[in-house]
Amino acid sequence: MAHFRTFRNSDPPRLLQLFRQSRPGRAFACPETTHALEMSVFGMPYFDPLGLIVAEVNGEVVGFSHAGFAFKSTLDGLDYTQGIICCVLVESKIQHQGIGQELVHRSEEYLRARGATTIQAGQSRYKDPFYFGIYGGARPSGFLESDLAAAPFFHSLGYQATQRIPIFQRDLTDKRDPMNYRLMALRRQTELQVTDQPDNPSWWWFCRFGNIESMRFQLVEKKTAAPIASMTVIGLDHYIAAWNERAIGLVDILVEENYRGQGFGQTLIVEAIRRLRTEMITRAEIHIPEDFPDAVGAVLASGFKQVDCGVVYSRPAAPDVAAS
Repeated sequence: MAHFRTFRNSDPPRLLQLFRQSRPGRAFACPETTHALEMSVFGMPYFDPLGLIVAEVNGEVVGFSHAGFAFKSTLDGLDYTQGIICCVLVESKIQHQGIGQELVHRSEEYLRARGATTIQAGQSRYKDPFYFGIYGGARPSGFLESDLAAAPFFHSLGYQATQRIPIFQRDLTDKRDPMNYRLMALRRQTELQVTDQPDNPSWWWFCRFGNIESMRFQLVEKKTAAPIASMTVIGLDHYIAAWNERAIGLVDILVEENYRGQGFGQTLIVEAIRRLRTEMITRAEIHIPEDFPDAVGAVLASGFKQVDCGVVYSRPAAPDVAAS
């Protein structure tokens, strides 16, 4: 008989063990110590022990689910109307016994009690309170299709897929970078700058990138120094043991509106990769939602190939919505 409770301060070592031993697919990193969980979960300023539900059998931790909330549109706090189920993990030998379903139900109860009017299963941009750098790869993006159990599990609970986020990778040991006359012209017009952070970082930025290894690449006009495009690069060192190579994540790519559709996004990616290749990085990963076709095109044109896809599931948070 499973027993359910909320997080205790003594739980991190066992949660780490679950993370390392029960990883369904490529989404989960393989961190060496609980420090990784501290940096991306327990150390977040908004971490609430009541939102992390633990399942025990005979006194042993066998699973957990973790719920949180989206960020406000102003990126200076949390929006408690938007509930997020960030992670659900059950030890493989006791799956299909209803433990995962009960964990999700209890996470939903927690979110509704805090004011959620919608519930999203799987994280996405600005709806990503936890597990940055240790779940999903470059960033937490829904539940991956490579985890074959995820879709039927959430469908059985009344969730429907509402967003798809393709995941692309490029082997950086292949030094054949895309090149054409347009890219050559854009390279002559622009300059690549590297900084630690944006000029005016938000509270969300500090929560996401303030305590992890990251750097920001910015493409500017040579003549005017006007910003054209930017992105943040994070190290994925916790995936070394899982992927057997040193990888980076390219996140938050932004092309200023006046420069979109002209090849500047591809120029930024290609030039950044050239710079990063000297750091002994062997693989780069990027996640782009399907509803940004121009960005997807720039990524494919930069030599990336799709390797997986994150799926976000949603449902109303009204208590009278029953699971099927």
